[in-house]
Amino acid sequence: MSVAATAEAGLFLEGMHCAGCVSRVERRLREEPGVSDASVSFTSHRAVVHYDPERVGVDGLVSAVESLGFGAVPFDPEALERPAAREARTALIRVLVAAFLAGNVMLLALGLYLAGPDGMEPGVRRGLRWLALALSLPAATWCAAPFWRGAWAGLRSREIPVDLPISLGIGAAFVAGVIGTWSDADHVFVDSAAMIVFLILLGRTLERGARARAAGAVERLAAMAPATALRRREHGLEEIPAARLEVGDRVVVPPGQAFPADGTIVLGRTEVDEALLTGESAPVVREPGEAVTGGSRNVVAEVEVDVVARPGEGVLARMAALLERAEAERPRVQRLVDRVARYFAPTVLVVAALTAVAWLASGRSGIEAALAAASVLIVACPCALGLATPAAVTAALGRAAAAGLLFKSGEAFERCAAADVVVLDKTGTLSEGRLAVRECVAAGGVSESEVLEAAVAAEGASVHPVAVGLREEAERRGLAAREAPEGRRIVPGRGVEAGALRVGSRSFLREAGVVVPEELEVRAEREARTGASLAFVADGPRVLGFVALEDPPREDAARAVERLGSLGLAAEVVSGDHPHAVRLAAERSGVPTWSAEVSPEEKVEAVRKLQAAGHTVIVAGDGVNDAAALAAGDVGMAMARGADVTVHAAEVVVRAPRLAALADAVDLSRATFRRIRENLTFAVGYNAVAVPLAVTGVLGPLGAAVFMSLSSLVVTGNAVRLLRWKPGA
Repeated sequence: MSVAATAEAGLFLEGMHCAGCVSRVERRLREEPGVSDASVSFTSHRAVVHYDPERVGVDGLVSAVESLGFGAVPFDPEALERPAAREARTALIRVLVAAFLAGNVMLLALGLYLAGPDGMEPGVRRGLRWLALALSLPAATWCAAPFWRGAWAGLRSREIPVDLPISLGIGAAFVAGVIGTWSDADHVFVDSAAMIVFLILLGRTLERGARARAAGAVERLAAMAPATALRRREHGLEEIPAARLEVGDRVVVPPGQAFPADGTIVLGRTEVDEALLTGESAPVVREPGEAVTGGSRNVVAEVEVDVVARPGEGVLARMAALLERAEAERPRVQRLVDRVARYFAPTVLVVAALTAVAWLASGRSGIEAALAAASVLIVACPCALGLATPAAVTAALGRAAAAGLLFKSGEAFERCAAADVVVLDKTGTLSEGRLAVRECVAAGGVSESEVLEAAVAAEGASVHPVAVGLREEAERRGLAAREAPEGRRIVPGRGVEAGALRVGSRSFLREAGVVVPEELEVRAEREARTGASLAFVADGPRVLGFVALEDPPREDAARAVERLGSLGLAAEVVSGDHPHAVRLAAERSGVPTWSAEVSPEEKVEAVRKLQAAGHTVIVAGDGVNDAAALAAGDVGMAMARGADVTVHAAEVVVRAPRLAALADAVDLSRATFRRIRENLTFAVGYNAVAVPLAVTGVLGPLGAAVFMSLSSLVVTGNAVRLLRWKPGA
């Protein structure tokens, strides 16, 4: 029976050490009644669970995870560092204690080795060996407790976790040391057990630090939001926790501080650093009536802002949730690796047992056979294999977010890397998605300023794109605002009438008996052929002139299309706009293939035809009519400030106001999968070399611990190299 998932919960997990832990937690959560899906990210140690709150609660999800021996707390961005800091602090204490114990045991062992069988009094020799054993005991028990707990929890749930081979390896080395000390055997000391624990703990601590660098995207977003806000009240200003802000509150934001919530500027003019949203380092001007995003930074002057969304419900919170979900959703190659990792531990146990039997059959002692088996158990940990993909994807997600690219899943990286065709919409993608005045043509005896002043007066405070474009041009020219006539009447799709003033289409003027002079008709026809939108302006029976407006092309459109071509992607423009406008936009951008007046259904059909021809297709757009095509494409990319439904349908949200961000997404995706292939190749090669060396005795328990720790560090370090990737590289 299918589960109706109506809620989503995030959990922060403690105690996970490898891909096997991830698989166990996911399976346990999915077995819980009411859970439809669960995804766990090893690099961020967080789970995203979709569940039916009528059948299971968050407490039940936490209990399910704890039944496996792992810790779990509900995900809280405001308290994000607490579980991670506690786990890191405990791990550091363990590794420091293990280092102290292992160092002292090794000093004792070194003295015993250098003295040899006859270089020390038997009583002294025996006492030093028992002292070394006593120091090794807390290393093999308390310091190694995470391994023992993980192994026991796995056995209780009738699974063979990866911690089991490691625990058996530590136990075998320690028991061999006890037997050797008890029997006073030559060259058998307990230094191996203590040093193995230290090396594995050290490797995991270093690996945790490298993972933290890769997985810091959500943390960095959470840190952007200020803890307090200055709220304006009748009696003055009061400082309150930002989390207590409500919609409608007015806050004062001094220069140098971040906006505490999404809002609209009502007083003041400033510049805003929106790098966290768009990846663009240059501040942008924001004036009264314009929106600002919580977490972006006020740069120049003090402003007052009306809150339009609570801190936990704004753009920043949605971005954090998007990244959180993306870190937990893995590409297909990782799902294959997870299936392999599930059977890895049982295979290792079998190989270790066969190794011990083979060594005993060849006449070796039981201690030698136990140490050989311990070497196999320790060296064959699948940590490197399990880290190969999630470490790279998590690093790439953080780097992409810093560049204004929000990937909704790791699988989007996989498909984006394979893309060879990009289908572009015109409006809002190749162009800015707004109207700007390109030409102002005045009739004889009339100035351009008179035409613009009359048009702006007639439009008033309208938010129609034509009205906005006219006002911006008037402001750019420094024209004084003309008093608006009373009795404004708007005719949708035709124009606006205010007193004796009329602004609109040629037919709108004709209805009022206004005749457009022939010389203006000729100029207007020429402008119309270029795809411009025309707004005729009349004062009573007299035509003052017309204004030609266009959707300006993005400044980097041509460079972006050229770069896409250098990456091997063919570009096509498929738009519902007028043929003249589409052709002009395509020519300016250097796109040879274009289609105009295409319906949303026809856009989807165009995408499917390309896919049927064997292409992997990226679809980029920003309008409601693009949503179906974005969903149909292999990768849908919603451009900055796209419609909500478009952003929902897309797999990648491009918040950077650059068309070149499309090429950045492809370039980063390919770099990510190069790292994944390198990591998987190394992980497979490591096991192919290390396990035979352990089986044959070339690699002892100490060497096995070093090899295992280094393998995880190499894979994680290679993934972290993605943090050096730069847009436009």
